[in-house]
Amino acid sequence: MQKHKLFAPKITLSWLHFVLLSAFFFTCMNFNFFIQIYQNLDSDSSLALKLSFPVIYFALAISVLSAPPPLTLFLKINLYKILLIPLIWISCLSAYFMFFYGVIIDRDMIDNVLKTDTQEVFDLLSPSLLIFIFLFGILPTLLIIKTHIIYPKTLKWRFLLPLLTFLGGLVFAVGIFYSQSQTLIPFFRNHIFLRVYETPTRQIYSAVLCVKQSLPQKEFEEIAKDATLRQDSKRKLMVFVLGETARAANYSLGGYSINDTNIYTKEKSIAYFDNFYSCGTSTAISVPCMFSDLSKENFSKSAHYRENALDILQKVGVNVIWLGNNSGGCQGVCKNLEKVKSLKSPYDENLLLEVSEQLKSLKEQNLIIVHLQGSHGPLYYQRYPDAFKRFLPTCDTNELQKCSQEELRNTYDNTILYTDFIVKSLIDMLEEIPEYETSLIYLSDHGESLGENGIYLHGMPYFIAPKEQIHIPFIFFSSNPALMQIAQSRKSLPLSQDNIFSTLLGYFGVESDVYQVRDDLLNIDSKEGES
Repeated sequence: MQKHKLFAPKITLSWLHFVLLSAFFFTCMNFNFFIQIYQNLDSDSSLALKLSFPVIYFALAISVLSAPPPLTLFLKINLYKILLIPLIWISCLSAYFMFFYGVIIDRDMIDNVLKTDTQEVFDLLSPSLLIFIFLFGILPTLLIIKTHIIYPKTLKWRFLLPLLTFLGGLVFAVGIFYSQSQTLIPFFRNHIFLRVYETPTRQIYSAVLCVKQSLPQKEFEEIAKDATLRQDSKRKLMVFVLGETARAANYSLGGYSINDTNIYTKEKSIAYFDNFYSCGTSTAISVPCMFSDLSKENFSKSAHYRENALDILQKVGVNVIWLGNNSGGCQGVCKNLEKVKSLKSPYDENLLLEVSEQLKSLKEQNLIIVHLQGSHGPLYYQRYPDAFKRFLPTCDTNELQKCSQEELRNTYDNTILYTDFIVKSLIDMLEEIPEYETSLIYLSDHGESLGENGIYLHGMPYFIAPKEQIHIPFIFFSSNPALMQIAQSRKSLPLSQDNIFSTLLGYFGVESDVYQVRDDLLNIDSKEGES
């Protein structure tokens, strides 16, 4: 009996009051949504219009939470508790990361999260996150568990009350909307992107899309059955350095002057492409996209079920090697390769040793992909050794919003400097192999936001992504003077990761219908200016 009293609910609420409080909670958790609305609203908008947004949302939340009267009619159980607890946690976590990092929890971000390892999860832990989770995740959950819901006693009212509440909330929301419809309709039509800030239904919708696209849709497609390797007397070696979260805005090679982030590669004869853009704003999209024959406009997760550039090169006899130190892995790009090695090193410098080992057993044609940890946030300060802590003061925390703009910028610039050292070291290695035509490509998977307009990290939907998340650095080096001349002539053209597929095939002389000469930025016959 004592045990029963100990665990008995201590709060008693009617079903209607429980629904109203729940609707109020979800309305409050959509503060990011309302902030974005008010930032895009005309400054002279009336108070009635401004108040209409949270009022309409509150009324709709009441309606949604009251929607299934048959369930409350037949089941006198804590059904709403079972449904609400996961919704509370979705709203809590989404609201935190949208507010503190300015990210959007859409399908691509969920896909990225699903491919995140424990190291990345721990990188995000912070006191502010734990406090936020306690206040808006744990406490509401405990209150729900401790609440005893009193349902209407009769079957008639157990059906009518939810139905009337549903209709009442819906009618009230429609009425308010109608009174402001001349403003609200064109506003939401012109600002359709605002829907991505709503929680939790937007995240649920995005998760459904993510699961749907992850399901096997078709068998693996061989897109280059006709691929052959053109007979060439030259022995070739390319090191393809795939960076992480490096943005062009902080490359001194491209005119950035606050910190000299490229003091190492400036010593080399390289071509820096200053007008290069990514396929996406996350690793999960950009990495598969750049090696796919599909363009950014046509790319979808179906690319996982078709040959990519690396598959084709390996098939025709190129020695393809994937060396990775990125916690996100190769995003499925290297799944068919015979030679794959993944490190879990705190610093990318250890990849140099792996490359050095691979150089001891080269074949006629060789491609070594070096996937860096690079500038992966938010723990930027852990991405480089102390010797590369050149730009001070730094932001030595993952709570980026607590750092000054100078501290955050310096820390990020230190990561770029360290990556620059890695790239220069790889070029040094290639220069010691005169018996091969050697080349190096460096590019980032996507860029990064460093607090501009309150946005941090990356992963914004591409159509509203700031330039910092999609404008990326691209460096090219080759021992072949002709290739360097072509690269120098095209370094300011508008190019993108869509050029990578045909550029790789073209470099090794792959002949196939899937090869597009116009997209090969190293082919003398490609159409300049087209990407």
